[in-house]
Amino acid sequence: MADLLQPETANNDGFYFHEAYVVWEIAFNEALSMQQNPGFVHLAGACLYRLRESDLTLAKELGITVYHLRNWAMENLPTTNSFARRYDGHIDFDYTIERRADKMHVRQVKKCDNGSPMPHPDQVHLPDEGLIVRERIDPAASEMWATAMMSTYEFAQEVYADSGDAESPVASGRRILLALLDTVEVRSCVENVGFSVGEMRGKLELVGLREDSPPS
Repeated sequence: MADLLQPETANNDGFYFHEAYVVWEIAFNEALSMQQNPGFVHLAGACLYRLRESDLTLAKELGITVYHLRNWAMENLPTTNSFARRYDGHIDFDYTIERRADKMHVRQVKKCDNGSPMPHPDQVHLPDEGLIVRERIDPAASEMWATAMMSTYEFAQEVYADSGDAESPVASGRRILLALLDTVEVRSCVENVGFSVGEMRGKLELVGLREDSPPS
């Protein structure tokens, strides 16, 4: 019988150990859980989630949190389920992140509302019925989901290509947020939840300038 616990193969692609990949994985997990196509708002929320862990001072200065963005996404972004029901479960997503030989492994900590498990993205519980109904697969919707996933993935790869392996996760997170503030989707989200894109950009850039300045 073959040994199922084979050692992991070392990966020489630095992207899979970079903050940009971690942010993309978190964004992908959140979009999947909320039954939405992965988008730039999910990436921005993932950045804020990571910033809370790595630079709490800056996170407090910004004021806007991952929960602002998750709420906005839940209320404004379309659902991917064929019943067109907006996700209304919990948004208190947390993650474990582990570096292994092949890549950074991101795992969502499973939670539930009132003891009820979160629905699988392709299953919906119909009102007043006791059955879980599996959705039909819509080819057009599947193509849209794949396109959105690839778009966010390529965005993360471009961020990595501009930074290389020497950049710290905190610096990468700030730079990803700055790039996302140039997108219409994230700008609209930030302004709709009551924050200033200009002020947010200024705070992120100021921290970067302080860190780039040589000590006197």
